[in-house]
Amino acid sequence: MDAQDWSAFACPNTTCQAFGQRGGGYLRPHGWSSNAKGIRCLRCTACGKSFSQRSGTPLFRTQLPPDKVLQIAEHLVEGTGMRATSRLCRVSLNTVLRLARRAGNHAQHFHDQMVQHVPVHQVQADEAWSFVGKKR
Repeated sequence: MDAQDWSAFACPNTTCQAFGQRGGGYLRPHGWSSNAKGIRCLRCTACGKSFSQRSGTPLFRTQLPPDKVLQIAEHLVEGTGMRATSRLCRVSLNTVLRLARRAGNHAQHFHDQMVQHVPVHQVQADEAWSFVGKKR
């Protein structure tokens, strides 16, 4: 029996009654996706679908070690350009672009999931400066 807590995970099957429900006790360990890397497969008891614990994350189907992915993400968060990140992390530009897209999509999904029903009483917009050219 696996002693790890799987409550942070949810079934990715959109047709499942337990879809997106974390901590419902629907998930059970079901083998290994990569025993050497410690990536577990899980199975939903409600629909029977099996999936990797990395499913739905920027790490899904990557061959890079997690610390390399984290290094790339840290460079991008600090505003380092894509090409510079590629050089500094010693990975291809396409790898950086793919991870940036995945991480951005994941962050957008997480934001949309977590920020809901927020009552807004006041909105303050920052000033936007721009130059408008005038031709005769």
